[in-house]
Amino acid sequence: MRRIALIAAASLGLTAQAWAAPPHLYEVDVLVFANHLRKLDGNEHWNQEKITPIAGFKKALSPSHGLPQGSQLAVAQSILARHPHYTILAARSWVQNVIALRKTKAVRITSHRDGRLKGVIRVFQWRLMHVALDLHYTPSGAARSSSQATVYQLVESRPVALRATNYFDHPKFGVLVRVVPYTGPVTTPH
Repeated sequence: MRRIALIAAASLGLTAQAWAAPPHLYEVDVLVFANHLRKLDGNEHWNQEKITPIAGFKKALSPSHGLPQGSQLAVAQSILARHPHYTILAARSWVQNVIALRKTKAVRITSHRDGRLKGVIRVFQWRLMHVALDLHYTPSGAARSSSQATVYQLVESRPVALRATNYFDHPKFGVLVRVVPYTGPVTTPH
């Protein structure tokens, strides 16, 4: 009987250790770019009344790091920056613990200088790794103070492949996202 009690206690200890496993840290790299190519919108019209507020924008974390040198998205950033039909709107990198959606914190993404892009990205685990975007893009020619300004919104949530470049598409702007397991020193967004 005592032996069974020891085995039960040992297995409960192992179970408790499994539940107390270290967090699953991932490096998230994001590159957002405007697309100035003509005729990609397929003559679509966007109803400005359907633009919704960005949930969690004010409470979102703000990463201060650009893309790591030599990363695949840094290479893509360099290529797109040299092309006349694209403008880099944001390039950010951060490390986070990937958990369930209701527990994950949003990360704020804004354009570098001019405020043309603002929104949030959430990376969360729900059976598979997911990325949820809610981004607003105002082209440079639009009057941002005017209620008539054109604002394009990309709201999407979907599973993503780890260690792969995932593309979120809008006719006016695009988002490249890479999520990679992280093993280095931990820095978190402020």
